[in-house]
Amino acid sequence: MEHPVTIRIPVAWGEQDGFGHLNNVVYFRYFENVRMYYLEKIGALRSHMEQGIGVILASTKCDFLHPVKWPNDLMVSAGCSAIGITSFTMTYSITDQEGRSIATGSSVQVMFDYTNACKVQIPDSIRTAIRSIQPNLLDHAN
Repeated sequence: MEHPVTIRIPVAWGEQDGFGHLNNVVYFRYFENVRMYYLEKIGALRSHMEQGIGVILASTKCDFLHPVKWPNDLMVSAGCSAIGITSFTMTYSITDQEGRSIATGSSVQVMFDYTNACKVQIPDSIRTAIRSIQPNLLDHAN
């Protein structure tokens, strides 16, 4: 899967749980961090600020592949795997300093009109921006 946005995140001491490894909730925070960079890149944050049309998270998933201990720096990547009429699916990967796969995940974002509180079609400008950074992306039904 193509992931055109990647950020480096150092693991914080306080992100560990009582078992001495990265708490499962933190993985979703890392996905959120990289997702925001992706949304910024495709213009979804600007659309939300200027027109009130943004995304709302419909679902999210994480598969934990390898435990993480402090200290560590992680590479967190995101990309769009499918685009529909009103929503698009993103996938995520997290790797550690050795390049080992730590976790993978996905989320579904629905385009949402925050003024009228309803889902809407993905604006052409956002669809074009996604396709410009991921030209081989397939359409899906919603």
